[in-house]
Amino acid sequence: MDCSLRDILLKLCRREDLTREEARQAFEHIMSGDASEAQIGGLLVGLAAKGTTVEELVGAATVMRQKVMPISCAAQDVILDTCGTGGDARSTFNISTAAALITAACGVRVVKHGNRSASSKSGSADVLERLGVKLELPPHRLTACLDRAGICFAFARYHHPAMKFVAEARKSLGIATIFNVLGPLTNPAGARHQLLGVFAPELTDRLAAVLRELGSRRAWVVHADDGLDELSTLGPTRISELVEGHVRTWTLDPRALGMPYARLSDLTVEGVEESAAALTDILGDRPGPRRDIAVLNAAAAMVVAGKYDELPPAILAAQSAIASGAVRRTLEKLVQYSQE
Repeated sequence: MDCSLRDILLKLCRREDLTREEARQAFEHIMSGDASEAQIGGLLVGLAAKGTTVEELVGAATVMRQKVMPISCAAQDVILDTCGTGGDARSTFNISTAAALITAACGVRVVKHGNRSASSKSGSADVLERLGVKLELPPHRLTACLDRAGICFAFARYHHPAMKFVAEARKSLGIATIFNVLGPLTNPAGARHQLLGVFAPELTDRLAAVLRELGSRRAWVVHADDGLDELSTLGPTRISELVEGHVRTWTLDPRALGMPYARLSDLTVEGVEESAAALTDILGDRPGPRRDIAVLNAAAAMVVAGKYDELPPAILAAQSAIASGAVRRTLEKLVQYSQE
């Protein structure tokens, strides 16, 4: 039975969790232009104050997936995404973007979902645009780019037109809402393999469970002890791994892989120009902490995609792809085919 948005808001006022269907109905209302600004704000604040559940996230993500402008990919293809939530406030260079390029150069098909910066010095869209990638491409062009370069960039603002109905309310609220975690759950190509960094440790298990319910095949949802929403080289990282329908949580210490601890200052940038320069240095095989963390995350992405069973050989493959120039050529192809 359909619930009115008023009934759903009253339930949130009582700090009660929504069912999956109630969440789906609520987000269908607000993402179809059927809700007022006050109702949208009430829903978002109510969920934020209570804390979102797996069922609520699945219901909301289902609506966003239905309203996305899709990128066509063969159903049997392994498609990987390295999009994270952002929000770790660490001002690092675009680690997940570097990892996506390395992973694609190693033969994994990558549809990198991302947006302009909201909480960081440089969003994935910002840095790729600075490197020459054209952002707003129709889906058929992105499919062609993926086929020819092994990677394409799905610009979130372009692929989620229904977000226009909630944009003003989100801006007016000025707080983190459920939409901060929905982006990585709504890849336009329906990627079912993901390396997903999150801004809080309690989200790793939760989002791994959400991805399972949404049909993902394999995922690592990660949050580092130092606060990074990436696999970190500053210290251990908490990993909730989805594999064969089960979620297990474990900790990875980079020193076990022969990687020394870095300092946060080794990874930070002041803006888009510095982040683009960092990626260029990595692609040019400049050794150091930035290359190390990019290689570690790329290796994890390759394990998630099933390219390798373990991290050590994946690390060697990532290092080899950088040294051979394959990663640099992958970026050049992405730039070229995005502009044609």
